[in-house]
Amino acid sequence: MKLGLISTFILFSGLVNGQQWHTDLAEATQEASAANKNILVFFSVADACDACRRLDNIVFKSEEFQQYANQNLILVKMDFQAPTDAATKAKNLMIVEKYNKDGFFPWVVVIDKNGKVLGKADMYDNQSPQEYLRKIKNINN
Repeated sequence: MKLGLISTFILFSGLVNGQQWHTDLAEATQEASAANKNILVFFSVADACDACRRLDNIVFKSEEFQQYANQNLILVKMDFQAPTDAATKAKNLMIVEKYNKDGFFPWVVVIDKNGKVLGKADMYDNQSPQEYLRKIKNINN
């Protein structure tokens, strides 16, 4: 009985929380290829950017966004707050050069499984989850 309850809890907690954000674009690209999905890349500096935190907490953690992302996207979060080793910094710099040349934060770009940019979401300006998700859907479709 306990095992059944635990299994049910684990199953549904994954559905409620949605997919995990990748931090490695190469890993996410492999998953996107296997699942035939596009990739949403979120550039953030969570410890120094209020808009980054609001976008993450209000939009990306919303039920509407999670439901859409689970079905349609692979998620990557490039958070530049944490100190990293030299190799990771170099790899992240190459990703920024390719997808966020101007260094805006927060910055959201949708790419296909081959790395081609499909579109960029405008800067986050306190839109509701529904409003911001509409932008993502327009890019992803």
